[in-house]
Amino acid sequence: MRTLLRVFLAVALGAGLITLLQSPAAADPIVNVTVTIKRITLLAGGDCGEADFYNRVWINGIYMDNEDSESQDDWEGHNDITPDWEFSKPIDVAALATPGRVPIKIEVHDEDGGFCFGDEHYDSSPTADRYFDGYVDLAGCSVHDPRQTAGPYLGGCRTDIVQEGTADERVRLTFQVDVKEPASAPGLNIRCTHTPAWPQPGEPVTIVATALDGNLQQTVVADDLEIWVNLQASAASLAGSPLQSRHGVGSLTETFTPRAELAPFAYGCRLVKNGVKLFSSWHTVTVGDPNPNFTFPKPAIPIIYTGPRDSRIDIVFIADKDEYSGPRDPRFITDVSDIIERSYYGFKEYLVRQDMFNFWLLPDNTGYASDATGDKDCDHGFPVLWDDIYAWADAGAILHHRSAQQDCAMRGDRIFSALVDPGLPKIATHETAHQPFGLSDEYVGGGAFQADPFPNIYADQEDCEDDAPNLGRTGDACYSWEKEHWYGDADWWSSEPHPDDLMFDNGQARAADIRRFNYIFSGCEAAKC
Repeated sequence: MRTLLRVFLAVALGAGLITLLQSPAAADPIVNVTVTIKRITLLAGGDCGEADFYNRVWINGIYMDNEDSESQDDWEGHNDITPDWEFSKPIDVAALATPGRVPIKIEVHDEDGGFCFGDEHYDSSPTADRYFDGYVDLAGCSVHDPRQTAGPYLGGCRTDIVQEGTADERVRLTFQVDVKEPASAPGLNIRCTHTPAWPQPGEPVTIVATALDGNLQQTVVADDLEIWVNLQASAASLAGSPLQSRHGVGSLTETFTPRAELAPFAYGCRLVKNGVKLFSSWHTVTVGDPNPNFTFPKPAIPIIYTGPRDSRIDIVFIADKDEYSGPRDPRFITDVSDIIERSYYGFKEYLVRQDMFNFWLLPDNTGYASDATGDKDCDHGFPVLWDDIYAWADAGAILHHRSAQQDCAMRGDRIFSALVDPGLPKIATHETAHQPFGLSDEYVGGGAFQADPFPNIYADQEDCEDDAPNLGRTGDACYSWEKEHWYGDADWWSSEPHPDDLMFDNGQARAADIRRFNYIFSGCEAAKC
């Protein structure tokens, strides 16, 4: 069997063979529906300066918009934009008002203010309305608009749908719709990893698919477990080939050597159990140096890229200059793989949203973690141009092996340090919860701040007691501790139980933690990561 798979892989490599990973059927219990805005072009109007476009999107009646997001601000002042804004929502198929159809509505707006008064709603539809108002048919994964006089069928999933308005203020809108199998389901998860984290040309790559239960334990025997590979990955359209498929197993391993001239490649893992189908998401992997002619500093290297940065949590791994010889140091490459598997894919609240994480490597080692002597002075050394060419990163993770290091996050600077220790996998998990998720420490001597909204600690007892019922508790659950600040001592309050709490002793995620995670992920669903 494995010999035949090797032969298939060799043929696929030579011929560039790819087959589509099928979209979920209408019978699947949960699907992820995505709407990606590919392009907006001003055709007429815009009488109050250059356009500042943003979108309002409804998926199955659930409203989202990306007004005032960083990406929307970056595209302001341009009349023709290609933003790649991705909006997404998990959909319960059984609850659809019309079986097998997910309603979708898209509006294009211009963010105005001052003498321009209110925002302008541009016409982006050839119909009498000013917006796209149709649906995606799950059975065939196709996009329809019953109002269209030329016919309701507009195209298939993952293909450009182009619509033009007819009013005096009008735009041309290009978008794509897709329907995907989710990355997790209640009581069922899939972990999908590769090593080495940053393969070099000619270096073998090993992919491991692991079926996990709701507690991330390997108790699941899959009906089908598959490893998918796309040997010529592209940002435009990801397809692939089932490199290996097995029945009645809990894990699956495959090793192959990608061809450098076809790089990057993408892979994903698929799990079928009792009719529930999961797909890890496509992980696009860089092989070798994608920018050999760039002068210092080089762009960050994507080692697991799952989608547009505006809809993803972007974590950039940094080799501590006092620890590693550079980003190609074999120890650093191994440490990055271990941190992804243990600290991110080994933590339930991150693994279930693995399709919303991108992981990158910083291609130099000018950064370093402070506090080598344990004096709790959180003052990390930033990589060169960290706040300039890497300003898009949600967090930089400086990896090291110094057990005396007091790891900490500098939230305003989007950077934290993390000890690499197989026995302490949740250090990076904890620091990531600080930045970018905005959770505070809950122990004496830790950093203390009240996030807005959805905090896990409070500066005022009354706020803690008022919020406790929202977390399934009573106000009596609130407790306090004293924290020494530069401006004097202050009491902080929380209702999160401990021990065994993520922000207290690197334990499990509690109710306030999960609420904050969900809040940040919901922003990613609206292209506001």
